[in-house]
Amino acid sequence: MSSAHNPVIVAGGAVGKFGRFTDQGIAEITAPVLAATLQHAGVDASRIQVGFVGNAFGGTLHGQESVLGQILLKTVDIDGVPIHTIKNACSSGSDAVHLAWSAVAFGQVDCALALGAEKLTAEDRSATFKALATATDRVPTAPGRSVFMDVNAERAQRYMTAYGATARHFAMCAAKNRNHASMNERASVQERLSVEEVLEDKVVIEPLTRSMCGGICDGAAAVVLVSAKLASKLGLSGPRIVASAVATGVNNPSCENATSRAGALAYEQANIGPEEIDVAEVHDPTSPQELFDIEDLQLAKRGGAIALLEEGQTSLGGRLPVNTSGGLTARGHPVGATGVAQILEIAEQLNGQAGRRQVDGAKIGLAQMAGGLLGDDSAIATVHILER
Repeated sequence: MSSAHNPVIVAGGAVGKFGRFTDQGIAEITAPVLAATLQHAGVDASRIQVGFVGNAFGGTLHGQESVLGQILLKTVDIDGVPIHTIKNACSSGSDAVHLAWSAVAFGQVDCALALGAEKLTAEDRSATFKALATATDRVPTAPGRSVFMDVNAERAQRYMTAYGATARHFAMCAAKNRNHASMNERASVQERLSVEEVLEDKVVIEPLTRSMCGGICDGAAAVVLVSAKLASKLGLSGPRIVASAVATGVNNPSCENATSRAGALAYEQANIGPEEIDVAEVHDPTSPQELFDIEDLQLAKRGGAIALLEEGQTSLGGRLPVNTSGGLTARGHPVGATGVAQILEIAEQLNGQAGRRQVDGAKIGLAQMAGGLLGDDSAIATVHILER
């Protein structure tokens, strides 16, 4: 993608509390987040010229397949403008941000809103696992378990064989993100765990224990993106999204995977190298995946994420803090909302507004999501780079 585009500024946004909200529907979860987003961004609903809503499973789980975006945005009087509902597995929300970014970057509009929302809790837990399985081309191998756990376990075992990683390394990663989440009031899980407690937790499938895996979760997050012209007119400020890249999986072992290709596109678009990233949010539905993502994004050489972890470099206070929000395993993973929440975590870091999670001097941040499965590859991957 050409780097010739207009500046796109994150005017503001909001992430709701992530958790299990069995007594609330998706509109009830979403409405306060949308209201908070408009307030934080400093724009009225009438300023929004286009809306993109990322939601993966509203049709499968809650019977709203076609016009969920219009229904949700109507709660804050956003109507009469183009509204698009985006379904792209775990990347639904980040893909919504990509499309909102594109609309502003290439001059279609001056103000766009991206919402990510998901309600995964259901009376019948098996319905949730069946819904998750629709984001893959695989058949579940065991009842009561997400097909993604099988794939993540396979990837972890291959990584252990190739680079000498151990279950303790994965537990270290989980404990790190639990510590980060303990400082995030919006995180689904805020209880700290030691490495030993993670290792001693119930085994889901070797080498993964329950604490290394993200649980079922509900939540919403939204962001307003504006042009430099509108930001100047309204006195708005915020970090710029200097790259927004999307790659579709090809499931070809002779090719780089979707995350690697999206990362390379994003660095080219932003005209920076991976060594310039100060803070990153990556897609870690299980703890081992964080290590794979770090390497796919060239933030470490192959197998090198292990040393970064052991040295504390990916923890707060380290050279490259990763998943300061707590990541998917601790902050939570309400599928459609996660990618938007990641981008807002990076925006908060660059704005110096992350509180106890603040990364000192953060100027450039990266958010990566991967969605669904196409064989052994992700069906889609997105990478956003923000700069202050």
